[in-house]
Amino acid sequence: MTDSLTAQVLRVTDKLAAARRLPGAAKVPGADSHGFHLGPPLPESEVAAFEGRHGVRLPAEYRAFVTRVGHGGPSNLGGAGPYHGLLPLDRWDDALEEPATDEVLATPFPMDPDFAYRDWWGEMGLGVKDEPFTGALALSHEGEGYLWVLVVTGPARGRIASTYFDGTGPHLSPAPDFLSWYEHWLDTVLAG
Repeated sequence: MTDSLTAQVLRVTDKLAAARRLPGAAKVPGADSHGFHLGPPLPESEVAAFEGRHGVRLPAEYRAFVTRVGHGGPSNLGGAGPYHGLLPLDRWDDALEEPATDEVLATPFPMDPDFAYRDWWGEMGLGVKDEPFTGALALSHEGEGYLWVLVVTGPARGRIASTYFDGTGPHLSPAPDFLSWYEHWLDTVLAG
């Protein structure tokens, strides 16, 4: 792990602890279920097994988070994170319409980060039975059909996208990676 990644992991860990102590933290959306807690970090061997099974290497920032900061959490929706909380890695397929197969994550996410999609399904040539969220793992349910995903393969690898199940295209977060997205959420929580 690089020095800058290590520093960011430590900052995120400190900010998460500060959020737990924040007066009024329970009013933050989702905090009633996760209480700003995560489950224990995953062993490196478990993450490597997941990657091997799915034929992917998780982006370094997410990998560092789940192996050093924490994973999952106290509720069935997950641990401390935006909206209803961060989903555990074993719920990576919450964005999929069909039962997951091992190669779904290795199939590139069908979005070029430099292209703005207006008619997602039509411009991508997706049919009714096509899976639009290949190459991405589910991170957090926002509610009302919205879901945040982490792109693990394709040109947008490492980016976070907000998806909606109505067929409109995903919107990429301005954050360059998972840890920056998560830290921005913590900064927003701490700012009140």
